[in-house]
Amino acid sequence: FTKDQKETAWMEAAEAVKIYHDGLVRRWKEEMDTLLVYAGLFSAVLTAFNVQSYQLLQPVSTDSTVALLREISAQLGSFTVSPPFVNSTRQGTIFTGNSIQPPPFRAPTSAVWLNTLWFSSLVFSLASASIALLVKQWLHEATVQGTSRDSARLRQYRLNGLVKWRIGTIVALLPILLQVASVLFLAGIMVLLWTLHAAVAAITSSLIAALFAFFFAVTVLPVFTSGCAYRSPASFAV
Repeated sequence: FTKDQKETAWMEAAEAVKIYHDGLVRRWKEEMDTLLVYAGLFSAVLTAFNVQSYQLLQPVSTDSTVALLREISAQLGSFTVSPPFVNSTRQGTIFTGNSIQPPPFRAPTSAVWLNTLWFSSLVFSLASASIALLVKQWLHEATVQGTSRDSARLRQYRLNGLVKWRIGTIVALLPILLQVASVLFLAGIMVLLWTLHAAVAAITSSLIAALFAFFFAVTVLPVFTSGCAYRSPASFAV
């Protein structure tokens, strides 16, 4: 081969690698941008729910007031009126603040499950967003400009690094984390509604069950049908 032919071959190879590398990096960046938008909105909504739900794990502030009223009622009930005297049938009973001890607080099981599901959902959502930010930084460092011979070698070297360190696998797993977060959130909604109103809970649960069935179907169908267009990272994981 002549020098010009070699130079032309290098330029064509460099251009081919550049097109593939830049297209791959751009597609991954777009996926991360979309994921970050959804994760941000979802986390904001979920935080608003968690601010209300965690209070179910704490004793109500009126418990001490109720205990005080019970103590006063007991004190009043111990007195007998015999004119012109008022006597107490409880000798030595002294009303003090220390005697007001509300019963030990135990959070309802439904509240424990609700907060477990919703806070776990928030962790999954924030984890996916945090990892997505890291991926965007990795992809930025993998970007190479130019089509010279040195640029082609560097671009191929970094492309090999992306493949070797399974950046594509990480990118594919992040939407699954968000889907898990969504499932946990919806499960928490069912737990909450079943403690409030049976009819509302039944209708909402049926809608959520239909959504879960759809997710399951579109995830499993590509496993059994090679030509199915419902391919996703979740179906590849299955």
